[in-house]
Amino acid sequence: MSDDESDGLDDHAYFLAIEDHFVRLRGAPLLLSPADWQVARRWHRQGIPLELVRRALEEVFAKRRERGIKGRFASLRYCAPAVEAAWVELSELAAPGVRGEAEPFDAAARLAALAAALPAGLPGREELAAGLAALAQAELEPQAVEERLAELDRQALDRALAALAAAERAALDAAVGKVIAALAGRLAAADVELARGRLARQVLRERLGLPMLSLFSPEALAPAPPDR
Repeated sequence: MSDDESDGLDDHAYFLAIEDHFVRLRGAPLLLSPADWQVARRWHRQGIPLELVRRALEEVFAKRRERGIKGRFASLRYCAPAVEAAWVELSELAAPGVRGEAEPFDAAARLAALAAALPAGLPGREELAAGLAALAQAELEPQAVEERLAELDRQALDRALAALAAAERAALDAAVGKVIAALAGRLAAADVELARGRLARQVLRERLGLPMLSLFSPEALAPAPPDR
């Protein structure tokens, strides 16, 4: 894999982690735009930590609730000033060239935290947890782990989608249809079905309580409960 390809995959994982958190805070499914992708890509290339982005997003949404502002953000760009101000503040707190050492990247611990966060009623949960455990033992580079996690994530959602009862599937399709209708005119006809599938996964993930399977998701960064 070339350096450019690796950077692109890193950008994508970073963007999906931000999109997932933004959608959770927003409380409704949403497709972030190519312009939002560019915003997230810039943050990634600047070295802005995901945790800082998440905290800044949470503060923006909290302040909006405190002020009683109605309606929902439709773009990550509305939050960009808050994220970038927080990054400037953090950067200024550190003396030039004197940054604390980064914590060691513990992929195995993050995978254990993801396994612990899998919802109890998830179809194929035991199989998925076993896959995460095997991945933790594989001693792969983080990029290879992230690629495998993306595959496991797709498989988990496809399995859950196939297990839905007819009424549940109809409710899911109706929820997605509303968002697609609101996007009329913003998407090319060829992109509608791709958008429909992506939104269906967003809605299904929220209803299942399934964390995004990524080394950078909030659940992966949470400490796993001790073994009993």
